[in-house]
Amino acid sequence: MKVIAVANQKGGCGKTTTAINLAACLGKKEQRVLLLDLDPQGHCSLGFGVFNEDARDLYDVFTGEAVLEDIILPDVFTGVDVVPATKTLQAAENLPVRRDERDRLLAKYLMPIRDRYDYVVIDCPPSMGLLCFNALAAADLVLIPIEMSLFGMHGIDRMYDVVRELRERHGRDIPVRVLPTLVDSRTRLCRQFLREIGERFADDVLPVMVQFTVRLKEAARQGLPVIAFDPTSTVAVQYGRLANETMSMLQDDAATDGVGEPATGLPEATAAVQHNNPANEAVPVLQSHATPGGMEESRKRLGTMKRVFEEARSRLSRQGGLQKVVLRFYDFTGRDVKLAGSFNDWRPDQGVVTRTANGIVEKIVMLMPGTYQYRLVVDGLWQEDPSNPEQVSNYSGGYNSVLQVEEEHATEHA
Repeated sequence: MKVIAVANQKGGCGKTTTAINLAACLGKKEQRVLLLDLDPQGHCSLGFGVFNEDARDLYDVFTGEAVLEDIILPDVFTGVDVVPATKTLQAAENLPVRRDERDRLLAKYLMPIRDRYDYVVIDCPPSMGLLCFNALAAADLVLIPIEMSLFGMHGIDRMYDVVRELRERHGRDIPVRVLPTLVDSRTRLCRQFLREIGERFADDVLPVMVQFTVRLKEAARQGLPVIAFDPTSTVAVQYGRLANETMSMLQDDAATDGVGEPATGLPEATAAVQHNNPANEAVPVLQSHATPGGMEESRKRLGTMKRVFEEARSRLSRQGGLQKVVLRFYDFTGRDVKLAGSFNDWRPDQGVVTRTANGIVEKIVMLMPGTYQYRLVVDGLWQEDPSNPEQVSNYSGGYNSVLQVEEEHATEHA
């Protein structure tokens, strides 16, 4: 059993939304998941439509009035059970517990159910008290959602300090990963924050981000995770990729006693480079995470990103002003994928060359420098590109993805 703590001192950063949708996506991947709500607001059970203010929660477990198995709400979603929270949980912060046991309570109560679940996803409270310390101490991975604002960035250092302290106190590695959320990269300010996050947390930034969309609020209102409310939406795909990335990290962790490199394929950052102008400044923003290991690992990571950048640039070749643009799409194995956009009068695959290999679909078009809008047609259904956060609203109430092709300057390649 692996424990994932979703934590941030700041509210409104997508923490609970991430916990709910990560748990749901893991469950849909045939994993046995326990979503444990440590936030007295009780929004995890609310997000699944099973909130009950009179329910027993972990406060009853901590005080010995119940055992953990008895308060679990089973089968709230495919593969997902929930431990609810109510406002009573606030009182847990004042429990008379020995100092050397204060941050190990939760780990102790999780022991009897270790064989029952593959993953425990913990929604931490937006504070650094007893509850959050217990979640971090029990975690095999700490996931920090960061919204695109100054307030979102503020206070993250404190989270790192706490994790570092717990590592030293308990003699175990607790990896930290940063997840950009509420991303609207159509704005210059958001792109600036993405760049700052990439520079500041380079080793720990996930190659996945979650964009800002009203679909998440609509799903929550219906008491459903977004993968059930709108499974083809961009944000549902992004949370699915977060689940894949999380499973890959924790599997590597089990095999190597540390967080390793992504198992297969190029990181999502590479796709962003290919879609959003190979020569632009966004290349280093969402770097693939690397195993901590000092300057040598940093050099390897920078070398990898430089190679990705150069490979992306090399996919453009000037031919009478036209440039060869290659767009890569992942996770569409066995599906019919077509490309339509302003460059081909929105006629699916007109003037587009398609190549498929190893589950990767490549769409090749010759374009003049400029800005284009496009959509994918997957098994006959139109949708935006889930790997491209650059989007604009369209007349049908959905979104078109944006492709920017800038004029390539002469570059010498070794």
